Amino acid sequence: MSEEDVIPDTGAVFTYGKSSFADNIPSHFFIRNDPIIEISCGNEHSGIVCKNGRVFCFGKNMFGQLGLGHTENVYKPNCVKNLKPDKVKHIACGRSHTIVSTDKNTVYGFGDNSEGQLGQPMIDVLNSYDPIRVTQFNDNIIQISAGSYHTAVLLENGDVYVWGSNNERQLGMDTINDSANIKIPTIVPINHPVVFISCGHNHTAFVTKVGDLFTCGDREYGKLGHDLWSLNKVDTTEKIVQVACGANHTVALNDAGKVFVCGKNDCGQIGLRSVTSQGHLYPCPITNERIVQINCGESHSAFITASGKLFMCGDGKYGKLCIDINQITIPMLVSKFVDKNLNVQMVSCGGNHTLVHAEPAENELIDNDNVKQMKSTDTLPPLKVAKKVIEERKENIEIFTTITPTANGNEQEALSVIKKNVKENNTDMNDMTDQQIQVDKKSYNDNTPKIKNTVIGDKSFEKIEKITNNMLVNNSNEQKEKKVVNKSKYPRNERIRSRLCVFI
Repeated sequence: MSEEDVIPDTGAVFTYGKSSFADNIPSHFFIRNDPIIEISCGNEHSGIVCKNGRVFCFGKNMFGQLGLGHTENVYKPNCVKNLKPDKVKHIACGRSHTIVSTDKNTVYGFGDNSEGQLGQPMIDVLNSYDPIRVTQFNDNIIQISAGSYHTAVLLENGDVYVWGSNNERQLGMDTINDSANIKIPTIVPINHPVVFISCGHNHTAFVTKVGDLFTCGDREYGKLGHDLWSLNKVDTTEKIVQVACGANHTVALNDAGKVFVCGKNDCGQIGLRSVTSQGHLYPCPITNERIVQINCGESHSAFITASGKLFMCGDGKYGKLCIDINQITIPMLVSKFVDKNLNVQMVSCGGNHTLVHAEPAENELIDNDNVKQMKSTDTLPPLKVAKKVIEERKENIEIFTTITPTANGNEQEALSVIKKNVKENNTDMNDMTDQQIQVDKKSYNDNTPKIKNTVIGDKSFEKIEKITNNMLVNNSNEQKEKKVVNKSKYPRNERIRSRLCVFI
């Protein structure tokens, strides 16, 4: 098994839909010796963060949203070199901009700044092809989120800072001029500590420590869960722990692992069959198993269970649901990860693509026979051969040892059987002797005498020679196979039938 056929223990990122990677064919990649810890999809671009703090981006790059210093589209993950001195921990991709935060709680942005989503005055910076420093917080950053033209940052103390477009009041602020933008990080006026945030295209959701859900912004299709534009609490008795915002729909997760939805459902993105929209939070049945993670794209949604199974629903154009179906109106299991014994750890949905991070299941172990085979390299199993030979020899002499006088004392009949067998055996011996004489004559006439060890009268020895030769050939083949297996860096993983790109 070659390295291109395996998934490392730390997992890989699988791409679906119009991801710009591998000609938009379902594929996967991983970063060598640097596990991926966070993934994010924008409208037409993607970003990942590795354990060592490196950032890789790929996709459309019209506004410089990849942070690579240019505006050319990139079709495979490229490292954002200007961020190498910093150790990045979080990333969020918006419509045409990208936000990252470091271990020192510094926020950088790159890409489109037409609405102030990079936290810079539009007069000074219309867009940035390289990472530009936004601000640095005194408290730890635990989450960042990016919408079409706005950005939100959640701190460990429960405060949320926002900036960018507020034309739909998606920043949670009632400005005098509704079209005014917030150009500098500004705290959201929520009276309770926030533990989770999510930005949609033009709306935003906040989950508080006590389990309340607040939303604000564009209220079309009922995606706020209430009828107001300004920041308000959603009427629900559920204790919410997570929230995800799409273009025109919202998905919430309660503390029991159940999913609740609201908003537009023209493509089945909220998983309710025969419903075009839902104005209030409504339960969405998915599976009996607990849901632990949710994510929304423009018009599709994803759900991960506690055991690492992935369910998806909504618009399936370009294959972004990881299933070859154009539309799924109720959440459906993505069986390909189950079939490959992979546990899904993270998922991110974009405009028309999806990234999935999956790892080999923990119970995927090498069977004992393969372990023994890999350990033995130079030895043959002679005991098995000897045992086999003994059994065959017993079969050969069985005609003599099993004959006993008959019950009626007819010893003459038994004696005639024995004589007959002896005669047949002697005939075989004579035939073999004649054959050996002919061989010896031929060897002598050729002046190249060869020694051939043959025991006359025991055919089982010919079988021994054949068995031994077969064992030697089989053992040689096994050693070749083991050498091939040992060349693989990750021999215990299953073959993944997709294109692979490995980066150093």
